[in-house]
Amino acid sequence: MHATGKPLTRQVDLNLLELFDTVYRLRNLTAAGQRLGLSQPAVSYGLARLRDMYGDALFVRMQRGVQPTPFAERLADPVAQALEIVRGTFAKVVFEPAEARRTFRIAMSDIGERLFLPYLTTWLAQRAPGVSVETDSPSLDELSEGLASGEIDAALGFMPGLGKQVHQKTLFTERFVYLLRAGHAFRGETLPTTLVRQLPHVIASPPGTEHASAVEKVLQQPRLKATVALRVRSFLSLAPIVAGTDLVAPMPSNLAGVVARHLGLRVCAPPVRFPAFDVCLYWHQRFHQDPASLWLREGLVGLFAGGQAFR
Repeated sequence: MHATGKPLTRQVDLNLLELFDTVYRLRNLTAAGQRLGLSQPAVSYGLARLRDMYGDALFVRMQRGVQPTPFAERLADPVAQALEIVRGTFAKVVFEPAEARRTFRIAMSDIGERLFLPYLTTWLAQRAPGVSVETDSPSLDELSEGLASGEIDAALGFMPGLGKQVHQKTLFTERFVYLLRAGHAFRGETLPTTLVRQLPHVIASPPGTEHASAVEKVLQQPRLKATVALRVRSFLSLAPIVAGTDLVAPMPSNLAGVVARHLGLRVCAPPVRFPAFDVCLYWHQRFHQDPASLWLREGLVGLFAGGQAFR
């Protein structure tokens, strides 16, 4: 058969093509009708429409059943292939993690890398050894575009303002605590206000976040007027600084717990309430039903919901 290049001038009914394919394979109108759940008049009407559509008899009655015309013989394979393609669009795509070979790109901060990646890589090694992770720390605009395009599969952290097309699920609420060196003179569990006022502070001001300004706003309250002796860009710098000085550092609680265990530091509750923030999982509406994205999100929620992994 040769394509003419002409546009279709009539609507193609897939049910008619299904009828043609079934009659061609069974060579019996009654059997074809039973297979498709059609009455004999419905089969006859459908064949009449097909004959009109193609301008050919298509099938000729014989002593036993029907036989296709030469035109129908040429039509059979293209119709069967077309139906197979259409059926394939309804097949549910399944993501098989054990056999998958792909890289997920996840946006997160340096805190996120320190908190999430040790647990995530172990989880992946057990369930999806062919899957790897690449992290990124884009600007908010770049992140929004990356999630929409699929260049970034998901984001973890505190990233408000990504737009209505981005879903988010809160994993846990983060609060600030104090980090002190193990040999610090204060031995209690909650720093008193008088001591907070006296102790020199080191605070982190990660680019693109409001954490530092929120912390400093609390520290500069009239009843505190705490001294900020040092400002750094990364929360990950705070622990080694605290370990070697008498400076104290407000730090998100889950990160503080992790670094305190590894460096032998102490965690104390503040006497004032610093602003809390939600750590969330973000993904775009375009990939809401994508099997691979769904599998990754379910895994991240299972690992980190409630912050239990860090305790």
